Amino acid sequence: MNIHLLRHGIAAPLGQENNFQDGQRVLTAEGIVKVRQAAQGLKKLRIDFDLIASSPLVRAQQTAEIVAETLKFRQLLVEWNELAPDGPVDGALTRLLNFRDRTSVLLVGHQPSIGCLASYLIFGDPRVSLPFKKGALFCVQSNEAPPWAGELLWTLPSRMLRQIAEL
Repeated sequence: MNIHLLRHGIAAPLGQENNFQDGQRVLTAEGIVKVRQAAQGLKKLRIDFDLIASSPLVRAQQTAEIVAETLKFRQLLVEWNELAPDGPVDGALTRLLNFRDRTSVLLVGHQPSIGCLASYLIFGDPRVSLPFKKGALFCVQSNEAPPWAGELLWTLPSRMLRQIAEL
């Protein structure tokens, strides 16, 4: 299975418009444009998914929806609490067990948890969060479930995905 890990796009800061609640922060206009362009890069690379799961926080859901729309993903998007910013790595991996028959999944989340998940998949240890800039995408090939031991196939920052879209 190829497990793709995507950090959400640029989101609004905490403020009155989101009642100072992190879960209500939405993508900014710039964030929407950049995620849409990055998704075009995925389309150009012919990357598709059997499953798209996102954190329940609005900015991650918006990111997942933009990718799904761009790639014409026909299935329902699923929401995993385990992909929230403080989501437990073992919880996300347990959820992933239900989809081990899939070949290509996209998990959309936040730092530091998405970086910890990547660290576990690649190194077997979730205690160090790998750096993920907003809109960055990692692809890890996992041949075992569990323990999900994997190999990092590639990583693309949002900027590179956007450049690929322009080719």
